[in-house]
Amino acid sequence: MKLFAFFHRWLGVVLGPFFAMWFFSGIVMMYVPFPSVPDEERLTYMSTIDAGAVTIMPATAVAQCGLGQITGLRLISFNARPAYVCAFPEPVLQVHYADDGTRASPLRQDAIRHLIERESDQPIDVITEVDYDQWTVHQKFDAQRPLYRIELADSERTHLYIAPRTGELVQRTTSSQRFWNYIGSVPHWIYPTVLRKHWALWDAVVWWLSLFGILCAVIGVYLGVVHWIRVRRRLQTAISPFRSWMKWHHILGLFAGVIVISWIVSGWLSMDHGRLFSTPNPTLGQVNAVRGGSFGEVSSKANIADLSKHPTAVEYRVHGFAGSPVVVGKNQQGTVSAPILEPVRVADAVADAFPEAIVEKWGVVPLDDRYTQLREGGLPPGTIRVEMSDPRQTWVHIDGRTGQILSVLDQSRRVYRWLYNGLHSLDIPGLVNKRPLWDVVMLILLLAGFAASSTGFVIGIKRVLRTR
Repeated sequence: MKLFAFFHRWLGVVLGPFFAMWFFSGIVMMYVPFPSVPDEERLTYMSTIDAGAVTIMPATAVAQCGLGQITGLRLISFNARPAYVCAFPEPVLQVHYADDGTRASPLRQDAIRHLIERESDQPIDVITEVDYDQWTVHQKFDAQRPLYRIELADSERTHLYIAPRTGELVQRTTSSQRFWNYIGSVPHWIYPTVLRKHWALWDAVVWWLSLFGILCAVIGVYLGVVHWIRVRRRLQTAISPFRSWMKWHHILGLFAGVIVISWIVSGWLSMDHGRLFSTPNPTLGQVNAVRGGSFGEVSSKANIADLSKHPTAVEYRVHGFAGSPVVVGKNQQGTVSAPILEPVRVADAVADAFPEAIVEKWGVVPLDDRYTQLREGGLPPGTIRVEMSDPRQTWVHIDGRTGQILSVLDQSRRVYRWLYNGLHSLDIPGLVNKRPLWDVVMLILLLAGFAASSTGFVIGIKRVLRTR
């Protein structure tokens, strides 16, 4: 007991502020998510492609970028000319003009200014080149760095982030979003730029911090229950043998201890990244098998006619399915132009890609599916699920328009869904979509956890002051 009390006391001194911060910032995150740009908004900043000016075949563009290296191909309008954008496994992009095949250079600041003035009626205050900042620290921006941050002189103090390599809007924030996220997502995820830009370091720091948090909470609940049992054995009516802040910490810990443990464990699982549970990401072999070959081999079969069927398109993406290219066009409204794949055809392709398993059933994923349509996001409408009979009971989800593997969920990942999404954000059928009931339940639990953590924080400060 003395050893447990020692560890709980000094782990609490260090981690008490984190516990209180996690619960408080969680309340903020219920209503103000981290800034992002929906695909529909990104498309509004893009120009219509001059399909008539395209003379370079996709096969030539693929060869220029590297047949065996390329993993993605798009056609957009860049600098008022049609251009192919090649993606690679590394965070690198190549842009080649589709009218003469020459390599495109990144846009300069004056061109960025012209682009924003054309799409926005708000005056520009400042344009700054940034490599990393708080709102573009995620690794998904790596291929586009450095970015231009355009600060608009509007009432919301909007900041737009434009990628000079492709001329696309990649991030947008307002002063309100920035303020609330500095007391919401940023502290909750331990997300300061100086740490988060080093993904492996950030991952390890948050994982170990959360693991020690679990240890602190479990020991605290155990000690609290033992003290309560001792009081009851003495036939005393009091709940706690302590006084002042220790008394409140003990009582709140007894009632909110399970809440604290469930949230810290589920928060720790958000950093799992394949350590204990499987990940939903398909392997390169699985992707190539469903595609019918490497991306370069399949995408090089696309022709110019496929890229000029829709005169209002602002973006074409080339995919592959069962050995054939699939070209998906989008206009500024986000309307998708692509044929819908037959579920039985998808099932056959998955069966060929997973010869070690038998396809049991397939069909379109319902819009209220409890495993893929979650509060934090879901798969696109028309997604096809193919269920396998392998030992892991794998489910393969295929985009019904592109033929892409969107996710691979086995039994491990489905258990993870309940342990993380179910516990951390109460993403439970029958509750998550019933607002404000969900809000009331979440607020009660978060406030209970915050109260229990705050008393521990105060006790920790008093302990440090007494020790000094």
